[in-house]
Amino acid sequence: MIIALILFWLSWLMLAYHLFGYGLLLHLLNRILPKRRKTSIQSEEIPYITVLCPAFNEEKVIEDKIKSFLALDYPMDRIEMIVISDDSTDATNQIVERYTDRNISLVIQKPRAGKQSAHNLVLPKLNCDYVMSTDANSIFAPDAVKLLVARMLSDDKLGMVSGELRLQRKVEQSSGEGLYWRYESFLKDMDSRFKSLIGANGSIFLIKRELFGKVDPQSVDDFERTLEVLKAGYLAAYEPNATVSEEETEKASQEISRKIRIISQEWFAMRRNSMLLNPFRFPAISFLLFSHKLLRWLFFIFVLTGFVSSLLLSRIWFYRYVCLAQIMVYLIGTAGLIAQSKNKRIPGSGLPGYFMAMVWSSAVAFRNFLANKNYGVWKPIR
Repeated sequence: MIIALILFWLSWLMLAYHLFGYGLLLHLLNRILPKRRKTSIQSEEIPYITVLCPAFNEEKVIEDKIKSFLALDYPMDRIEMIVISDDSTDATNQIVERYTDRNISLVIQKPRAGKQSAHNLVLPKLNCDYVMSTDANSIFAPDAVKLLVARMLSDDKLGMVSGELRLQRKVEQSSGEGLYWRYESFLKDMDSRFKSLIGANGSIFLIKRELFGKVDPQSVDDFERTLEVLKAGYLAAYEPNATVSEEETEKASQEISRKIRIISQEWFAMRRNSMLLNPFRFPAISFLLFSHKLLRWLFFIFVLTGFVSSLLLSRIWFYRYVCLAQIMVYLIGTAGLIAQSKNKRIPGSGLPGYFMAMVWSSAVAFRNFLANKNYGVWKPIR
């Protein structure tokens, strides 16, 4: 009984801390602690930027992406975009080729090897001040690049600046991804204000060229590059006004395979950069990584122990109701995921379904990590 009680309260305290307490704590600390003094970078020239856009079978979105690049409020003689086609088999290459006379070039990666390999492939071609990483389906706001550059030049300790991904809902009932991403964006902002961003948005981030080196082909690019920036003694910042937009996933079930791949890759990236978890060398960064990342990857453990302990304590009315509430949420979420996989929707199941998708994804990803199973090639949901 005592062990079950300890397990119950420990599990739910950890879940509550990760889901709500951590963000609230950072919000309070950011209001109390003194702000770090910044020294701006003195630059007379407008920085030259190379935008890297890996793409695999993106014929439906690549032209809109290119048009948003050409509409950027940034001098076109100081920016270029390289589209790296990952051996696309649709009309992606042909569409890009129509724009190769307008600061856009096409590189074809053969055979298909994934986003990180695509970045590694073009490293020798990069002769710029900053590199911007983006996704083919992420549409630039006109001032996105200008805002990222201004933030980078505002502080000489910055090696990376990440923008914000804004999801646009296509259907009346959300998959739950939009709500999750709004909270994730809030946490990124809090992390950045407290000390440093610990994971950039892969759809839009700017990084110093000298920090943009070769990464493991099976890495998750936005997370590991942030860790490399931190190891090099620089910081990463979040600029929420620099935005790209994407369509929100219609089904939480569509997100499962992508999240399994990403969390699995993040485990391996964290192992390669485990020194950042040393609280004596990196006190603030290790705190952020533990609270924001590690607890999320281990989310399924606390959900499981919280449920099992409440089941063991169900003879007491309080724990019985907690157990029944969990069963309802898990059943609704699971039923919602099953319905979504059959192109049907159960009202009110969007958020529970997304929650169950997160629990399942984190559990499978942890198993993959223990089994040393990693991913290097991605398949867009689109």
